This record gives sequence, structure tokens and C-alpha cells, in this order.
Amino acid sequence: MATIFSPVLFSAETVKTFDRDTVFMAYADRSFDRSTKIKSTGDSVHVQTAPSYTFTATAITSPGATTYQTGTGPGGAITPTASVFTGEKLVINKYLEFLTPITEFEATQSNLPLETICGQRFGVAYQQLMDDQFRDQILVTDIATIPAGNKLYSGSPKADVSKTTIFGYIEEMRVQYVNATGSSAAGAVLFLCPKHFSAILQSGVMDNSDMGLAGRKTGRIGSISGLTIVETTGLTASFEMILMGMNTVNFVEQMVKTKTAEAPNGFFMNLMTTCVWGGKIFAERAKGIVIFYATA
Repeated sequence: MATIFSPVLFSAETVKTFDRDTVFMAYADRSFDRSTKIKSTGDSVHVQTAPSYTFTATAITSPGATTYQTGTGPGGAITPTASVFTGEKLVINKYLEFLTPITEFEATQSNLPLETICGQRFGVAYQQLMDDQFRDQILVTDIATIPAGNKLYSGSPKADVSKTTIFGYIEEMRVQYVNATGSSAAGAVLFLCPKHFSAILQSGVMDNSDMGLAGRKTGRIGSISGLTIVETTGLTASFEMILMGMNTVNFVEQMVKTKTAEAPNGFFMNLMTTCVWGGKIFAERAKGIVIFYATA
């Protein structure tokens, strides 16, 4: 019996697979996905960036010992504190169009709901693309936004890391994160390629992780010193390590159109969808990204 095709089912399967399998995107700030209706490439989300303040304490002075003058303290006219608001925008500048035909014969002969299978397979490929786009937003597109001090190297162009082991590298990244953000690194996420992930997995540091000795059996590291360790093949080729706070990278991604249509020139159905997306690292949040460029 032939499958009755539904664009809603196709999109639902895609979204379910996408949300389950993403690596980088699972840690993105996607609040704009829900608060805005993106319709096409060229749309943009405007964000007002709040100012940062630095304060100094003012001492309360005591009354004069012999003149009996009133001391100084809070009260009276307050000197205005300068507040500079800057506008930044996230532009929807990428898109993907997908079309796959399913013939009546294929649908009839299949023991599986082909629409569901296509949705799942599309979701896998789509999540891989989005993870790559997220990584490139950090390492390529918005790399200039990340402070220079947050870029550490084990070799050229400058070997400014004093430690020579993977744990030394992670320690340097953690210290830089705390210095740059002024907050604890607890809860931050450390992305590692499989080679660096395996180096940690095979070491004794696992015994002190929240997974304990069970980590050696399961291959799951969990968190070390408050850092969540995440393995990704997205860093395999270049060996970077990326330490970042949650929701540091803003990303908008939407399937704006999904359609199932009968083909005009044959007995088959076309599954179609259009996806649009865009990313942005806003200047203030860029302080919460530390990159270590390892040579191997």
C-alpha cells in the first residue's frame, strides 16, 4: 500500500533528528528562533548590546576632629554614569534547498515509511552542516571579534602557552576564560577532536572526573574541573580546542518552507524544503570563547 505523504511528518522527523544529533548547535543561543519569524535570506535580527560598567569605591569621610564639619557620604547630586548602547545585527545569509522524488513504485514496495526515512536522513545531513557552520562562525567568520588574548598557541605564530601537555593546555584555557570574563569557568564547554578526547580518556585524570572509574568503561568523560567535555569530529582536521560559555554564539535556523507535491510529469511525489540560517558572535559574548591552536 502506497504511503500517504505529509509535509508535516517530513519536517517533524527532520527536526527530531536534528535536535537529537547536533553537537555544537546544542550549546548555541537559539532564542531568536522562537522570538522571531524569519522568512528568507536577507532578514536580520537587531540586538541592542548593553553597556559594561567598571566601578571604584568611594570612601565615606569622617567629620573634622576640631572644625566639626560634616563628613561626606551618600546623598546629594549623583554624577551620571556614562552608558553606551551599541546596536549589532544577526543577518540570515545562508540557505539550503532540498528536493527528493519518491516514485509510486518505491512507496508501494517499501516496507518502511519512506517519508519518515527521508526526513531522518535529511536531519542527519542537515545537523552536520549546521554544526560545521557553527564551528566556522567561531574559527572563521567572527574570529576577529574574539579578543586576541583568548587565542592560545602551542606553536606558530606564537608559542605563548607554558604547559606542554593536553592538561596544561586546558589549564591555560581555563585561566584565560576566567581572566577574560571575570567569572568562573564552571559550566563552560570544552570541545575536543577525537585524538585529544582519547588522550584524556586513556589518562589517570578520569579517576578524578565526575564519571569516576566508570568513565574508562563507557568512554564518557562527563566534566573535569567543572568543564563539560564534548567530542566532535568537526575539529579533527585542524586540532583546535574550543572552550566557551553556554549560549555564547547566537544562531537562527529555521525550515521556512516544507512541501509535498505530486510531480507534474510522472507518477511520483516530491519532498521539498527550504532552510535558512545565520549566526553571530556579539562583541560582549566573544570574551567567553577561548581557542587553543594545537599543532597535533
